[in-house]
Amino acid sequence: MKKLVVSLIAAFAACSGSMARASEVYGQVGTEGFGIGYGYSFASMANVRAEFNGFSFSHSFTAGGLQYDATLNLYHGGLYGDFFPAPTILPFRLTAGVLLGGDNLDATATAMSGTYTINGTTYSSLGEQIHAKVKYPAVRPYIGFGFGHSPLAKKGFSMFFDAGVAYGKPHVDFNVPADIVAEAGQANVNAEEQELQNKANNWKFYPIVKIGVTYRF
Repeated sequence: MKKLVVSLIAAFAACSGSMARASEVYGQVGTEGFGIGYGYSFASMANVRAEFNGFSFSHSFTAGGLQYDATLNLYHGGLYGDFFPAPTILPFRLTAGVLLGGDNLDATATAMSGTYTINGTTYSSLGEQIHAKVKYPAVRPYIGFGFGHSPLAKKGFSMFFDAGVAYGKPHVDFNVPADIVAEAGQANVNAEEQELQNKANNWKFYPIVKIGVTYRF
């Protein structure tokens, strides 16, 4: 037991002796939009990082019998841990972490000629609008890999690259005015909502690819 304790202390001391303890700031662009971040190297093979990314854009899409005008809002933070299997040979890393935020899509169904097509049947819009909101979970796990952010990097500027995927099943809030529900029937409205949910489920794995520039102190 005594030998084990001594061995553990020696191993910890050896690890502490190789501590890099360096900080960096960085900017990036990719499928999360534009972002900024801060990283800290606490060992020769490991980093921790925190960042914020975001962007917003409008687009149209169809789900079921409805066409939507929508705005996608991706604004979230991220907390990550990097592991470098062989930092003295190659600045390749494995990354795991979480995305934190309320990414969402706001959508309004377009009434073509004053009508909506709900579950295959056309109904009058009655001058009202159908709204939908697709929300990602506030916390989503992330796993990926990349190059750069090396704890052994020299002071100054360098480039980095990331590729990975975040997982989170989106939830659909489907807001249909009572008059349209009465006209179309709840079962048909539910079927249309399920079509939108099915389309949203295709994006439960969100691909993340980004490049950027970092400055190490």
